[in-house]
Amino acid sequence: MLQRSLRDPVAKLIAPLVKILIKLRISANLISTIGGVGSAASALYFFPKGEFFIGVLWVAGFVIFDLFDGAVARASHKGISKWGAVLDSTLDRLSDAAIFVGAMLFFIKSDDRLVPLIIVAAVAAFMVSYIKARAESLNIVCDGGIAERSERLIIALAAYGLHGLEVEYAMAIGIWVLVLLSVITMAQRMLIVYKAVK
Repeated sequence: MLQRSLRDPVAKLIAPLVKILIKLRISANLISTIGGVGSAASALYFFPKGEFFIGVLWVAGFVIFDLFDGAVARASHKGISKWGAVLDSTLDRLSDAAIFVGAMLFFIKSDDRLVPLIIVAAVAAFMVSYIKARAESLNIVCDGGIAERSERLIIALAAYGLHGLEVEYAMAIGIWVLVLLSVITMAQRMLIVYKAVK
């Protein structure tokens, strides 16, 4: 939802940088790899140590790379390749998994009740992505829903960052919201597929 509404304004904003990247012959796949691996590594380094605020800053910095890979691919003479699309999606899932695992590794030390909830949030988030991927393999367009990846990342990173600033219950509230919105998005996407095949 947020991703689609901001796509055109963001594209115009980053257009000059995209041109520079293309002139430097920096490929979309390289940008995807740096962003995905960097965000995953940051999450797995900082979050298990409880350094949530600084970890969020690092993860967010690498997530920004995600703004450029698609734009560079579209603006280059090669366009968006099938390999690039699969690589980008795979690295997105790697990054998402690391964000959840990093938090779990921290909270599991104290036998915190948040651990099962984080697992549920991770499963729900991955199901949202799976439904879209499975639908698209059947040539069904399955975009949309109340919480696409952009919204889920913002919620998760906001919760982690506020927890790092010692805001009470920020993590618990954020994860509960993430679970709720992910489940709603799952239902919305299943409905899209159901209507498409009927």
